[in-house]
Amino acid sequence: MKLKDLRSNPQNPRTLKDTSFKKLLNKILVYPRLLEKNKITFDSEQQNVILGGNMRFKTLKYICSTYRPDNIETVIKTAQNALNIDSDDLLKNSVSVFSELIETETLPKNWTQDAKGLNEEEKNAFVIIDNVSDGDWDFDVLANGWDIELSEWGLVDWSNDTEQQNEQDYSDKNNEYGEDDFNDLAILKLEFTLEDYELVKSELLKHGQTPEDAIFKLLNLDDDRPQIPV
Repeated sequence: MKLKDLRSNPQNPRTLKDTSFKKLLNKILVYPRLLEKNKITFDSEQQNVILGGNMRFKTLKYICSTYRPDNIETVIKTAQNALNIDSDDLLKNSVSVFSELIETETLPKNWTQDAKGLNEEEKNAFVIIDNVSDGDWDFDVLANGWDIELSEWGLVDWSNDTEQQNEQDYSDKNNEYGEDDFNDLAILKLEFTLEDYELVKSELLKHGQTPEDAIFKLLNLDDDRPQIPV
């Protein structure tokens, strides 16, 4: 199928920022055969709008518009280095796949599938289910059993964050202790992707010496309060 015949879903609930995009780009460049097992799903009953795989589609379009057959090998080598991969067989396969893709702007047949036949409720459910990541990562298993660079694969191990290690969370545990057992500070824990975490932290520090100060200022709260040590 021609790339130009597919349409991004304007209602897709997922977005992809620069850092995450680069990681997805590297993974696709190194492992294009995996797209056979994780197909782009489109709806031929709605002008080929994509139900699943919008980010992969945008990444493939980027590859076709940005690279050429005569420089794609260098690009793929760089992607392999980022993922700590060194495989001539993978390199050879990727160069062949993407050289043809760039020249023809046509996706292999086994990279796409049609959702025709599903009803509207099922199609909407497919979009959500395709974008939901169930379960949690066991970072001990990853660290000891997998030879990968976690951050380059888009995995964040918060246990390595010094600030996270030093936190004590009393937000939902205060009733387990006497009032004299701890100070009057409590921890408000928020969860972000690594990219959003760095962005939020950076923006907050533009408004105060600490994230706590910045939140009080941004929310126009009374600043006459005990200061938290930096």
